[in-house]
Amino acid sequence: MKLAEKIHTDGRRFFSYPFRVYYLPCGEAEMPVRIFSVPKKLFKRAVRRNLIRRRTREAFRHLKKEEYPALDGMHIMLVYTATEILDYGAITEGLSGALGKIS
Repeated sequence: MKLAEKIHTDGRRFFSYPFRVYYLPCGEAEMPVRIFSVPKKLFKRAVRRNLIRRRTREAFRHLKKEEYPALDGMHIMLVYTATEILDYGAITEGLSGALGKIS
């Protein structure tokens, strides 16, 4: 079973707009994995999916460093669910709320 499948099936999940968040505590010998997913069903063009993925990764990097150092022991999968492309500020705000529920 792939790790993404394991996070999806065995992990806990919740919804925090614009993300569906799956997380699973990782073992001591494992490196935490971060998966950022943007469904092809919502955004047909790869350019748009990549834009959302880049914005999400950058927001996660800034938030993790400043506010949520406890996320180091978690596998996290974020699935973007909004039907439009949100700006960086809205993604950061939504991600901050989602990460606050995990820690």
